[in-house]
Amino acid sequence: MPQQEMQKQRRTTLKERTKEPRKYKVIVLNDDFTTFEFVIMIMTTVFLKTLQQAEEIAETTHIHQKATVGTYSLDIAKSKVAKATSMARAENFPLSFQIEPE
Repeated sequence: MPQQEMQKQRRTTLKERTKEPRKYKVIVLNDDFTTFEFVIMIMTTVFLKTLQQAEEIAETTHIHQKATVGTYSLDIAKSKVAKATSMARAENFPLSFQIEPE
């Protein structure tokens, strides 16, 4: 194999390895049963938002029926959504989320 072709192949391999993983948005959906206080608690404990950020997300969700909570790798997004959903079900709240590619 010619040297130029080998160098090109190495550069291609390096570029593929350094590619950033795709990010996903976690979106909280509004419902008529989950309390404002519970949403804020989920935002601060599961998604590690400040109280002000949590209140803004809860308010946006109430007004616009949904709000972006944050952007994460797919594994982290799934993990946070599973934990938040589990906590909501334990309190009999129907709080739900969507995960969308960024």
